[in-house]
Amino acid sequence: MINMQKITIIGWTDGFWKWLAGFILENFRNNIDLVITWRNEEKWEKIAKQLNCKFSINTREEILDSDITVFAVPIAYTTKIIKMYAPYLKLWSMVLDVTSIKKEPSEALKKYSPSGVLVLPTHPMFWPFVSNIAGQIFVLCPLKADAKKDKRYIFLKNFLTEKWAKVVEESPEQHDKMMAVVQWLTHFNMFVLADTMKKMKFDIKKSFNFVSPIYKIMISSVWRYVGQNPKLYADIQMNNSEVLNVHKEFMKSTQEFNNFVLEKDEQSFVENITESKKYFADEAEKWQIYTDKIIFMLSQQIKKAEELVWKEIILENIYSRELKKWILEKFKNREIFLKNEEKLKLDEWNIL
Repeated sequence: MINMQKITIIGWTDGFWKWLAGFILENFRNNIDLVITWRNEEKWEKIAKQLNCKFSINTREEILDSDITVFAVPIAYTTKIIKMYAPYLKLWSMVLDVTSIKKEPSEALKKYSPSGVLVLPTHPMFWPFVSNIAGQIFVLCPLKADAKKDKRYIFLKNFLTEKWAKVVEESPEQHDKMMAVVQWLTHFNMFVLADTMKKMKFDIKKSFNFVSPIYKIMISSVWRYVGQNPKLYADIQMNNSEVLNVHKEFMKSTQEFNNFVLEKDEQSFVENITESKKYFADEAEKWQIYTDKIIFMLSQQIKKAEELVWKEIILENIYSRELKKWILEKFKNREIFLKNEEKLKLDEWNIL
């Protein structure tokens, strides 16, 4: 491994930094000195002890001799915290942030970090409950062309790839434009859908007696979003400057379709969808096959799991191809409970 004596995580949240600390320790425990910094000594020292790493409330002192510093703070405070501490980064060290927004944090890191510091804004696009990074996306935003030639950057990229993660290299500006649709539009749509059902007091459980597999997939997606950290979603919605443009177009389209229905304008309704069909035509066949495969695989895998309770089961990770063989004790809520007390997500494992 590259000589990385000390890593400091500025973890001013109750979220992703803990996953990150655990991931670093799992892979590099014998090669690094990991320090978590926080402003509340009583609460976070306890967590640092649970993770078996060092804790400090003296952020400035820790990053003065840190080889790698990671800003893992709430989106709304990232730029402020970078401005506060980036000037004290060790010369020729490496600094990252792990927020969902990249343009403003990148500009702040570039502006306030000492010359010579390798600035690498990143966006791990997954939630901290994942069991491993296989199949997960890491966006890396090197700010300078020669950063990709730096041995630390090469090591990080190769390490992630070897762990079966997908690495995407993009500029901060393009990242935020893409995320305004990929994240904002998707999240926003799911939240509005959930809120509509809630206000209607819609009986979701009863609805499953009348629905198609696609509806079940949609409801699963709604729950996946509303079941997570709402503060993070709010930060994503409200701190990406590209979001307002998407918001404007979304509301415009919503109103147009509302008018089609109010006016019983079937022709405009059909024409609009027909135009959308043409727009998606190049990818349509692929995604039709994709959804068909999801539906078939889900039904088959669920059937297998239910039939194999208290029998030996062979599982294969869909990303890393890791195999597991044990007795299936229970299958509930799309989770596989093995006799050895392991709990696996059905979506991440194939039953062979």
